Amino acid sequence: MTFPSTQTLRSPQYKGSTEQSLYIPMRDGTRLAVDLYLPRGLAPETRITALFAATRYWRNQQLRAPFSWFLSLPDPARNFFTAFGFAVLRIDMRGTGASHGDHLHPWSNADLADLYDLAEWVTHQPWSNGQVGGFGNSYQATTAEMLGACRHPAVTSALVRFNEYDVYTDIAFPGGVPNKFMLREWAEFNRSLDANQLPKRMSALEKILVSGVKPIGKNSIPNHKNHQVDSVLRHVTYRDDRDPELDITLDDVSMFTRPTAHILDHWGSWFDAATADAVIRRFANNPRPQRAVIGAWNHGAAQQVGAKQNPFPPLAQMKEALRFFDEPTVTRELHYFTIFEDKWKSAPEFPPKEFTGTRYYLHPQSILSSLRSMSRSSDSFQVDFNTSTGVNNRWQTELDQRFVKYAPLKTPLSYTTSPFSADAEITGYPIVTLFVRSTHTDGNFFAYLEALDEQGNAHYLTEGMLRAIHRKISTDTPPYQQFVPYHSFKRADAMPLIPGEVAEITFGLNPISALIRRGWRVRVSLSGADKDTFSQIPAAGDPTIEILLGGEKSSFIEIPIK
Repeated sequence: MTFPSTQTLRSPQYKGSTEQSLYIPMRDGTRLAVDLYLPRGLAPETRITALFAATRYWRNQQLRAPFSWFLSLPDPARNFFTAFGFAVLRIDMRGTGASHGDHLHPWSNADLADLYDLAEWVTHQPWSNGQVGGFGNSYQATTAEMLGACRHPAVTSALVRFNEYDVYTDIAFPGGVPNKFMLREWAEFNRSLDANQLPKRMSALEKILVSGVKPIGKNSIPNHKNHQVDSVLRHVTYRDDRDPELDITLDDVSMFTRPTAHILDHWGSWFDAATADAVIRRFANNPRPQRAVIGAWNHGAAQQVGAKQNPFPPLAQMKEALRFFDEPTVTRELHYFTIFEDKWKSAPEFPPKEFTGTRYYLHPQSILSSLRSMSRSSDSFQVDFNTSTGVNNRWQTELDQRFVKYAPLKTPLSYTTSPFSADAEITGYPIVTLFVRSTHTDGNFFAYLEALDEQGNAHYLTEGMLRAIHRKISTDTPPYQQFVPYHSFKRADAMPLIPGEVAEITFGLNPISALIRRGWRVRVSLSGADKDTFSQIPAAGDPTIEILLGGEKSSFIEIPIK
């Protein structure tokens, strides 16, 4: 099977759309702000499907005068879907934008009830055919996925792009390491929106053109005073910690705790936080019909990472999404892109069975070899808390869809294979096992995997990390099927390091699919910090880390390869 699809797309039926801005009351009387778009020229007897785009980032912006007299804001998704005969509802979720009520925290149970009530409202409209779907990227993608968890019978399918399945591991605390950048910057962004102000990261042109969120008629904008997610940096270390300000654990707002039944078309990327891992886990843990797509993109898929030309541009992506809404799949499809080979592939499961883990052992003098040395030795480094992957990494693209471009990795230790004698494909989850001694009871361990071409140019592949206190490999049953060693990240499983004693640190890297060309090499690099993205652990002190090489406790990385 090829992907993207080569099937013929039907032609647009309509040109332009009508707009109605209104408040829709929920069961408790709270009014949500909605912009409803219908295809222009829709015949009174025609019945169509509604697509929800529900967000906490303002459903629409208000232009300042005089710009509002002659300009309108672009909305490619609205234009696309209405042209093909869908209704589009852009929705400010409860307690955000122009909507009333309180936003208790992201993706609350109140949001579930509101999505149900909105679906019910749609089914009573004269243009409705009784079917409701959802679409969106990032936050809006999670509300589209939640639409299926609200259990309204009208909900049929959703396009879910670049969102998290497990909030703790996918974005807030990957490997248990606090993602200070995302939590702080996202919180600051939302504080501005809730005050009806443009966030500082908005462009200068936007600040000139836009006055705030679009109101409903002449109604004033509600005053929102919401708690923000940076509180988890103060209150959360373990998965089962409850944030007293938000009154949740992160599992409470994760999609793996909210089973859905609607058909999903869900997309992620090898280079966008952990969205590829989210796609794989979502695919593996729900037997429903679905289509899973993993590309090589930034957050939102505007950038084809590592390619001079984009083989799958945004318009083609929209056409694939439209095909899915027209005829939701009755099969289970998983499509993924192999970088450097520049080829789309399909598999009934991931990782594909034909890939087996090959161990590459860390040796002195920066050597990475499939042969284990029986001669005991070690490498040591003092953690440099100024080490950074830059501000265009896989984690920071989640905030504002910035392009992914890693700074050259300047880590204290790296290990490189000899040139490959033949082409080889890496597809799956690399897993690193380090035998270490530390001078401290806690710390972060980062591992990066790169391909080095024949000219010595480094090409970032993937990375993983683990906070040392979470190093225990749990024998409990995980909450969902996983593909790397299971760390519960729970308080009862905390296992601090004992200074001077050998400890095993084993963790998975994010999944990747890449062709390693003949003559290329593979390099794994180790670090104890990434200052522009993750919190410093420990907060004080200068830890020294010893990595054991050779003998029975020989550190290695296991790479899925064929």
